Amino acid sequence: MSSETLSRRYCKAPADDPALLDYLRSLATTQDDGVQKRLLKELIRQYVALERRLDGLLKNTLPAEVADEIKDRGRFAPRACDCSILFADIAGFTRWTEGFSGERLVELLDCLFREMDDLVLRFRGTKIKTIGDAYMAVFGALQADEEHPALAVKTGLAMLEMVDAFNRSHIQTLRLRIGIHTGTVMAGVVGKERMQFDIFGDHVNIASRFESAGVPGRVNISHETYLRARDRFEFEARGEIALKHKASMKAYFVLRESHGTTDPEARL
Repeated sequence: MSSETLSRRYCKAPADDPALLDYLRSLATTQDDGVQKRLLKELIRQYVALERRLDGLLKNTLPAEVADEIKDRGRFAPRACDCSILFADIAGFTRWTEGFSGERLVELLDCLFREMDDLVLRFRGTKIKTIGDAYMAVFGALQADEEHPALAVKTGLAMLEMVDAFNRSHIQTLRLRIGIHTGTVMAGVVGKERMQFDIFGDHVNIASRFESAGVPGRVNISHETYLRARDRFEFEARGEIALKHKASMKAYFVLRESHGTTDPEARL
């Protein structure tokens, strides 16, 4: 019997008709099941959307590999990493910012750092942080990569080219000073509020010193980075240079990528 026929029949039946009561109970149960299923489906949809949003926020704060490990294991275990560290700094930043409004300055830095982010990602690196006008990235820290010294150097050269294009499009005279050093560091996540992935150790300090001892518009690298990338680029040997609060160390300017092997120390 169809539901329409049943409806016509029970509309004429007395209120205490057992058959009518059974029908109404069955109808109510069916409707309740439908409502519950719709509610459950909506709750699942909202949960999935929230999960995706939280996942996106977490991965925007931390590298994807770090975020995934924290989600799966509840923490990111500190680990030693053989890597190459890159520091970039705007030369003469204070003088360069004279005459800019605060809004314009932030706009220009945001544009510059976004392009630097893209380059680091392109060469399989990980952005660590920006501090004022300084930019820090690491290569080989999260996933073992024998190419990390060359990738860091390629990123440095690409950043210099990017800044030239940036200057032309924004009518600026901005220049970057870039330093790169290779060594073993400890990588980990620190902090409770606004957790941050970072690297620690003396090699980080050395990389920073190579940036500050560099020259605007050039990539300055350590002897360790040179030894592991010398077959891929042409260099200009600087000899030993003084580093702040460090012993003097050998340094090299990167000239360009090379298809052959060069030995700049032969020219000293």
